[in-house]
Parts: sequence; structure tokens; C-alpha cells
Amino acid sequence: MYDVSDIREFYLYSSIDLEAIRKKLSKQREKLEKEINKLNGMLNNEKFLANAPEAVVAQNQKALSEALEKRRRVQEELAKI
Repeated sequence: MYDVSDIREFYLYSSIDLEAIRKKLSKQREKLEKEINKLNGMLNNEKFLANAPEAVVAQNQKALSEALEKRRRVQEELAKI
């Protein structure tokens, strides 16, 4: 005999479309990769660093850090699926 919570858990897990989630996360990872590459390109460009205001450089560094963290979380979620 099943406990009601066991049935509910099974129902929830059986109704989730993991392939759709995997595709969404993969697309998100691709988008983050592009953003990371763009930010790395700017932050590794000596001409950009020499001419850009410090606030812009700091903003790009923060955006890069955030994108790297998001990519890490997306990769963790993909590994769980």
C-alpha cells in the first residue's frame, strides 16, 4: 500500500518534462557563454581598459562575475537531470 505522499511525489515527478527543462537550460547556458565571451573580450582588451571609465570597467567585471555564477548554477542543474 502506498502512502498518499508517495503517490503525490510520483505524480509530480512523472508529470515533469525533463527534456523541455534540459533544452531550456542548454539554451540559457549558450546565451551565458556568449555573454561571458563578450565580457572577457572587452575586459582583456587593453585599449578598452585604457579608455573606458572605471565605472564601466567595474560594471563589466560585475556582469562577468554574475554571468559566471549563473552559468555554474545552470551547469549544476543540467548535471542533476
